[in-house]
Amino acid sequence: MNLQQKIVIAIMDALLIVELCIGMYFAQMDPSNLTATFCKVFFSMLIPTLILAMIMVKRFRTVVPEPAA
Repeated sequence: MNLQQKIVIAIMDALLIVELCIGMYFAQMDPSNLTATFCKVFFSMLIPTLILAMIMVKRFRTVVPEPAA
């Protein structure tokens, strides 16, 4: 894993912590639907973040030439 990929992973980790806090914040506003609200808010932000991180990690992959046979 090269430096650019490590930076993408670090940014993704920070975003996930922020998304977790946002999900908990919105969930505590409606205690009767805490779990449903948390899941709706958190997973609606989590899935695009993970997809974008996977795309960026693949994009920054170091190209290794195949050895000639």
